[in-house]
Amino acid sequence: MIVDYHIHTPYCGHAQGKTIQYIEKAIERGFDEIGFSDHLGRYYLTHVQRRRYWDWGMNERNITRYCAELSELRELYRDRISVKIGLEIDFVEGAEELLLPFLDHFAFDFFLGSIHCLPRFGWKHLADYTVYNEEQVIAEYFRCARAALQSKRFHSLAHLDFIWRYLRWPQSGAIALFEKEIAATVQTALESGACIEINANGYLWSQLNIPEGPDPFVMLLSHIRDRQAPVTIGSDAHDPELVGKSFADIIPVLHSWGINRCTTFTEGKARAVPLG
Repeated sequence: MIVDYHIHTPYCGHAQGKTIQYIEKAIERGFDEIGFSDHLGRYYLTHVQRRRYWDWGMNERNITRYCAELSELRELYRDRISVKIGLEIDFVEGAEELLLPFLDHFAFDFFLGSIHCLPRFGWKHLADYTVYNEEQVIAEYFRCARAALQSKRFHSLAHLDFIWRYLRWPQSGAIALFEKEIAATVQTALESGACIEINANGYLWSQLNIPEGPDPFVMLLSHIRDRQAPVTIGSDAHDPELVGKSFADIIPVLHSWGINRCTTFTEGKARAVPLG
């Protein structure tokens, strides 16, 4: 199967096009199944904080519309492609109870957990943390990623590569720290029964920024292979033209590492399928 389990919609406020265009593009490109996983709003911020900090997710009032539109499109296209409905949710330790109204009151197929900010260093986007001690930010990011997995709220951990794409991939010292943290996080996913996402942006970042030397994308694949950890695969598309971006390159790379299956979800139930 060819599946893309990380697709956004205009509901998040920073994606382009119309939801139906993402589906049409996936059909055009031969996908068997796609999973919409738009950003949930920053549910953990107060109303005052939301006026101060960028809310990169959809307004909670639009969740009903989001689910209704996707349900209608799923039925409309059911003979041509399978459409799954999910959310990408920021994990903030201690705020898990605030998620319950969203997780329990709607019929979602899956949830992606992600880390976009670290409360220890403030409520800004991770890209703004370069002023802090690098190794402390790295350690805290991975600690939160493992806490997200251990919370068992999420079916897959999205873009683990976020930390080295937005902070900085080190030239020397912190490489060993990264490898240790990547290994521990993949192991935690396996123990928690969750997947690790293979994100197209992580692959592309390595292609552009790591001409030689230790490659974090390769490190991630190595630990996934060694542990036989389950994966989801996603383009992180915020534009219809980006659905399935670089999959033609990524899938052969995964096969070369012995990663031949990915995971799909229906109403939270996982199914391993051959990777197309």
